[in-house]
Amino acid sequence: MHFCTRLSLVSIFSASLFIAPADASLLSAHNAEPTNPIVGVKATDLNLTMLTDREKKLVDKYNAVIDDHLNYNFSITRTVRILVNHYPQHVNQILVAAYEHYPTRIPLINRAVIQVEPALTADVLTTTHLVAPRAFDETIAQAIDVEPSYIDDIVTTATQLAPEKLNTIVRVAIISEPQMSETVVKSAAQSAPDGFLDAVVSSIKEIPQITKSAFVAVRDFFNFNEANQKKTPKPEQWDRFIVEAKAQGITRTELEWFKDHGYLTEQQIAKVYSAKKSDQTDK
Repeated sequence: MHFCTRLSLVSIFSASLFIAPADASLLSAHNAEPTNPIVGVKATDLNLTMLTDREKKLVDKYNAVIDDHLNYNFSITRTVRILVNHYPQHVNQILVAAYEHYPTRIPLINRAVIQVEPALTADVLTTTHLVAPRAFDETIAQAIDVEPSYIDDIVTTATQLAPEKLNTIVRVAIISEPQMSETVVKSAAQSAPDGFLDAVVSSIKEIPQITKSAFVAVRDFFNFNEANQKKTPKPEQWDRFIVEAKAQGITRTELEWFKDHGYLTEQQIAKVYSAKKSDQTDK
């Protein structure tokens, strides 16, 4: 199962309908104070500059509905689930309103939406990235935790939204589901063929215990995608991969596969796996 194709956040905002009058009548005054902080986000950190007056008006209406629910002692996560269940087409506005109420609970709010409607995960990632980027990394982890079967879509969407965070996206995804490292590598490679290997190397450096699964994932990816991958990554990226693989215990014999299939040269491998006595066991 894959995400439905989604418009941009701004497009969705512009296309959305206003809340029905019956809901709009649920106006009340309630100032909810954020508690149980998950991430260091404040209401003033939210980026709402992309909203038009019409969009802000719609968010304000959802703010009023949330106020009413909170006055009846509903939790913010229960409130969000109810609203998204009834108005999935307004998920972006519901999220923004919920963020304004509880900016320190953004990952929990996002988790609530994904649990009630996994197909909205792309919308959740998009809204978080644009409105509350400081919660983006944790939202990726939450999304994978709730719906690990969507990990390829999550990595692809996150990479498209924030290509500059590829290293973090790959690391978070592999840590969250190490047994799905192959899927993570494949999704990252397809989304960012010029940078995914460096992202894998960065992940291995920070979390050495994932080296084996990440190494196998890279090999398996190239094994199944040889026809289109001979020119990527670049030689210097492969050099960094070899250095880190050796540093984390990958043997020269294990690297021979990459040489046999034309990705590495004997010179590249020999430069790292030298003839020093300490390396004889690797040769």
